[in-house]
Amino acid sequence: MAYQGNKKVGRYHHGNLRKALIAKAVDLLEQEGVSALSLRRIARDTGVSQAAPYSHFQSKKELLTAVCIEGTEWFGAYMSKAAAGRQGIDRIAGLANGYIHFALDHPALFHLMCTRTAAESADASGKVPEVFSEGYQMLEDALAAAPLLHLDEGQRQLDIPLAWGQVHGLTHLLLEGRIAPQTFGYEDLDQFITAVVDRFLQNKT
Repeated sequence: MAYQGNKKVGRYHHGNLRKALIAKAVDLLEQEGVSALSLRRIARDTGVSQAAPYSHFQSKKELLTAVCIEGTEWFGAYMSKAAAGRQGIDRIAGLANGYIHFALDHPALFHLMCTRTAAESADASGKVPEVFSEGYQMLEDALAAAPLLHLDEGQRQLDIPLAWGQVHGLTHLLLEGRIAPQTFGYEDLDQFITAVVDRFLQNKT
């Protein structure tokens, strides 16, 4: 058993404490914001000694990086699930749906992931975890299969930033309550997202 003050708490099985600390950090982030995160607070809320988290994270920066990696894995899973079985432009619309639903379901986590640079997440060798590029790679692959035909073929490299900016901008407008599907005649969020992305990708007028 481990002790916290005069209270006995159950010992975590080897290898599980790191996951428990990250899960608690995500919960706290989403309930109270990033300012509430600290190794001391995470230890207290998880029910372990104040020293215990330091065997997994040497600083709050390392904890935030682990939280971002966890979030990015969820992010990729959202995109993959929403785009599963879809092809061409419809697959890109599916990726956009997953992107936006992740942000709406986990706004604080999404904001943290957007505001922390990849450089901050690099390990001692300077290598950034591959999971950080997963969503970007899925979009790149989808655009390779269904390029933006209204763009000059010689500028094909601009497809990704244009599509990414479209989805990211729409995400923030929805998060901030600046737009709502109902305003534009859509009761269903997924249908609205698909219609906006489809119109952009096909260059409809």
